[in-house]
Amino acid sequence: MKNLYAPKGIIPVPPTPFAKNDTINEAEYKRLLDYDIERGVHCICIGGSTGEWSTMSLEERKQLFKVAADGIGTRVPKMATTGCHSLSKTLELTQYAVDLGYESILLITPHYLQPGREATMDYYRTVAETFPDLAICIYNVPHCTNVEMPVEDIIELAKIPNITGMKHCTDPTRTNKIIEGTKNEYFESTTGRENMILANLCQGGSGGMGVMCTIMPQELVKMYDLLMENNWKEALKIDESLRNLSILIEAEANPAPVKEVLNMMGFDFGAPRLPLRPCSPELREKLRKELIKLGYNV
Repeated sequence: MKNLYAPKGIIPVPPTPFAKNDTINEAEYKRLLDYDIERGVHCICIGGSTGEWSTMSLEERKQLFKVAADGIGTRVPKMATTGCHSLSKTLELTQYAVDLGYESILLITPHYLQPGREATMDYYRTVAETFPDLAICIYNVPHCTNVEMPVEDIIELAKIPNITGMKHCTDPTRTNKIIEGTKNEYFESTTGRENMILANLCQGGSGGMGVMCTIMPQELVKMYDLLMENNWKEALKIDESLRNLSILIEAEANPAPVKEVLNMMGFDFGAPRLPLRPCSPELREKLRKELIKLGYNV
């Protein structure tokens, strides 16, 4: 099991570009994958919350996995977001990702029906047992699911050999307890909170997974490399330079701001699907000014 992938480093979660006829713009998606890979990212997570998986059909999610698998190849590890409200659909989508050669999956905590602690644990165990040769990453995002996985449950799941990590969007104190409680396991802890990547690494975590990794891969990879060299002072300078942008990115519903940034950077990612709205003109102007400060010609 030691050869299984564990999330580590700078991991983009790209949004999904939709054409005017509301189909997936495959060419533009591959263009962003190339952009991130060429700037040194360590893995790419496909179809996450930023990818608008919750507004996509199962067939569209499969299409996105296929486009990404073709576009990425073996250049970096691939992580597929396969969680569904239905366990059977989760298993179907996971099998499809396995058949495409994905090294790992991101599995969101069951929500909506509020199954409870034991049922949630059984859900993760079932997926892990069904795919024993696939790395599984827990996705704990309580501000979206209204479900906060208890620290002790995550520590217990980390004992399963192919549950190799987590993406957490929660309180850093809880994260610290998880890092401490899993230090003897083959388990890595990444953050999905855009302004906490440096803090996560300083806590003993393994990196960041999110939209800032998608739009600022070069800067964040450099920050990560500096930290690996114990150059904390220079790494902090990069973190400080990106701080305001990371705050603005979260000022309106994801992925409207990140799509707006990509559009300003020369990509064609359009707007989110309803019920989400495009980025407001006020936030768009703030994002533009921040990108200019960072040296982007927008």
